[in-house]
Amino acid sequence: MQSFFQRISISVSTSALLTLAAGLCLTALCYASARQIESESARLLLENHANLQAMSAAMLPAHGMPLDANRRGALYVLLGGLLSSLLAAAYVYQLVSRNSVIARITSERTAALQFANLRLSEDIAARMRNEKSLRLRERIIEVSSTAIILCSADAPGHLIEYVNPAFERITGYAAGDVLGQRLEDVQGPDHARQDMQEITAALREQREGKAIVRNFRKDGSSYWSELFVAPVHDDGHGALSHFVVAQYDISTVMRFEQELEFQARHDILTGLANRLLLRERLEQAMAAARRSTVPVWVVFIDLDRFKFVNDTLGHGAGDSLLKLIAERLRNATREVDTVARLGGDEFVLLLPQVANNDTGQAILQRVLDAVAQPLQVAEHEFFLTCSMGVASYPDDGDSAETLIKHADIAMYRAKEQGRNHWQSYAPAMNASTLARLNLESELRHALERGQFHLVYQPQLDLCSGKMVGMEALLRWQHPSLGTIAPGDFIHLAEEMGLIVPIGAWVLHTACAQAKAWQQAGLGEVRLAVNLSARQFRQNGLLQSVKDILAATGLEARFLELELTESMMMQDVEQAIVTMGKLKTLGLQLSIDDFGTGYSSLAHLRHFPIDVLKIDKSFVSDILHSADDAAIVHAIIALAHSLRLKVIAEGVETEQQCDFLRQHGCDQMQGYLFSRPLAAPAFERLLRENNMLPA
Repeated sequence: MQSFFQRISISVSTSALLTLAAGLCLTALCYASARQIESESARLLLENHANLQAMSAAMLPAHGMPLDANRRGALYVLLGGLLSSLLAAAYVYQLVSRNSVIARITSERTAALQFANLRLSEDIAARMRNEKSLRLRERIIEVSSTAIILCSADAPGHLIEYVNPAFERITGYAAGDVLGQRLEDVQGPDHARQDMQEITAALREQREGKAIVRNFRKDGSSYWSELFVAPVHDDGHGALSHFVVAQYDISTVMRFEQELEFQARHDILTGLANRLLLRERLEQAMAAARRSTVPVWVVFIDLDRFKFVNDTLGHGAGDSLLKLIAERLRNATREVDTVARLGGDEFVLLLPQVANNDTGQAILQRVLDAVAQPLQVAEHEFFLTCSMGVASYPDDGDSAETLIKHADIAMYRAKEQGRNHWQSYAPAMNASTLARLNLESELRHALERGQFHLVYQPQLDLCSGKMVGMEALLRWQHPSLGTIAPGDFIHLAEEMGLIVPIGAWVLHTACAQAKAWQQAGLGEVRLAVNLSARQFRQNGLLQSVKDILAATGLEARFLELELTESMMMQDVEQAIVTMGKLKTLGLQLSIDDFGTGYSSLAHLRHFPIDVLKIDKSFVSDILHSADDAAIVHAIIALAHSLRLKVIAEGVETEQQCDFLRQHGCDQMQGYLFSRPLAAPAFERLLRENNMLPA
């Protein structure tokens, strides 16, 4: 509109200018006409000048008047043109002034319209933003994973007016199933609404509230949710019209919390009770026992030779075995009993209400039988046993820690006495346990303090009587405890993991000594060294033996490694592989204490061995026991059928020697010829070149 008025203003200004120009042109034309008339009059006067001279006196007045009249006419014309111009200029000025007023009014009204348009545009934009925000909030509510319920503020029903899709997905109810229903009707049956008290109070008091409740889906299944309720007022602060309820499904969180609580009191691997839960239940059982005077048994269980599985097949196989053992322990005990795992291969049984020893011993026997059953892990079959120690409340302790400690002490006594059985705690065991702990402490430093040394026992050919070999045996000479027998510390070293460095030291020292005697010209005598079960299972065994042979310079054909039946039968396939690798070095292998284990002929013929050693327990009674004599004879026959040499250990009398010689035994060692000797004494024996009497 403003441009329209601007165009009108320009048109009026143009018209005014044109009118003024026309007036000026008319005035100029009048002035030119007057000038032309005046010029014409002057020319006529000149032409009639002569005549005028004669008649001047008489005619002057008569001729002067027309001339003046002509001038006046021209003047009038000029004045008329000027007046017309002034009138035109006044008209033009009036038009311009009016146009200026119109332009000013037009500009003011245009500015007002523009401001009104701006306000209108802002209002429209704000309304569009509000509508967009409302649509966005509607979409957010629709796609939210939180269930939203809008219900009326009218008590007491608080009827539901809207639910979002998340509510339908979580509860299983369609919107049509709950619209118009009371809010409490969708929270499950009456007996399950005790958790809704806080929400009910918030609705009644028209305030915000929250609660964790157990809800039920349409199909009857339960789930945990956290409810938030808030009042909704008209226009923000008006009358209360609705309540909005936000429902969060926290089933996963609740399950996680339950799992954390379970893990805090249970062993993660096996699901058994852990030390914390065991202590709690033991305290409860002792409190019950004080009221009923019925004893409570605490049984400490340790698996025998379990470390073999971990060292051979890895921790994965060990974990699988522990799970199997845990399940067997559950099945062997009663519902009132507690089975706990303290860690590693250590378990504890809590046996309340043990009215008599027969009941408790029956449970322990079931445990022994269950553990002894074959265990299948992947393609391997294992046979494990366990040792158990028993402490009872109130006789053996009045606290949980004391009972567990005493049961542990009794378990170690069971291991010392042969394993695969149980021992009850006795106060005298404390002294034995303290001595064992002291021995363990000293054993950790014995190697670095140089307290170990080797002795050598000769092996002789029964046909020629010549010395053909020697067995290196470990001894521990303690500065204050004196000489400690191998049976007192070898099993400790095995359990403590010290046997590997000790065994490596034995092999290196013995090989170096044998090489030194060879270089001294004392003969090429075969050296036999025992390998422990842990050494045999270690991954670096082959490389360790190669390095020791290389470092000492002893040829592999002069080295014989002695293995036991039990270490090979724990995993026959792996044992065959390991022995095969050792044989590639060129050394010899023998089975020590043959006949005391449980190897079968089927397995024996697959072992790449060279020698069988008959255990001294059979040799000692061959003259008095027909069974032992038959066993020795059978072992000799079996070995020869497999093209193996036979060495008899523990030969102490000539009669035993004669029996072995008569039945074809190849070699012997024992006190009949020589006790184990320290290196200097054995060197003298080599120099004397003594022989076994024929």
